[in-house]
Amino acid sequence: MNLKSTKTIRFVAAIVLLFALTSVAFPQSKGRTWLRGTWEGTGYQIDDNSTWTMSLKVSGRRFLIEYPSLGCGGEWRLSSIGSRRARFRERLSHGVDVCSNEGTVVVERLSATQVVFLYYRKGERVVSSSAVLNKKRSERSAPAAGHEE
Repeated sequence: MNLKSTKTIRFVAAIVLLFALTSVAFPQSKGRTWLRGTWEGTGYQIDDNSTWTMSLKVSGRRFLIEYPSLGCGGEWRLSSIGSRRARFRERLSHGVDVCSNEGTVVVERLSATQVVFLYYRKGERVVSSSAVLNKKRSERSAPAAGHEE
């Protein structure tokens, strides 16, 4: 192999490596942004037909959950996230005597302002509670001039 061929191969390899790294890293960093902000809604408990309020605050890698009407809350620990779906393990820091703890949470994006919350009790594969959460209005993108939201 001559020097020119070696340089060409190295250049092509560097481009391929750069492309591979950006195609893997970019969606992961972009994938998390759709969930940023404060989300609020009313949860529905399937087994007893009860409802309760909930508020999710997402900032960076922190996912703080509160169930104000139940008096419990804590954090969600991220297991996986994509462009439309995220999976968590819930860890309550208060109200563990009132609320289920250590369940699996799945959040699916419906739109820029709505997500679906699904809760699975620890060790179960059936949804035990659900909700539609709305992004808090003050954190939504402002509409363009002359356009209404």
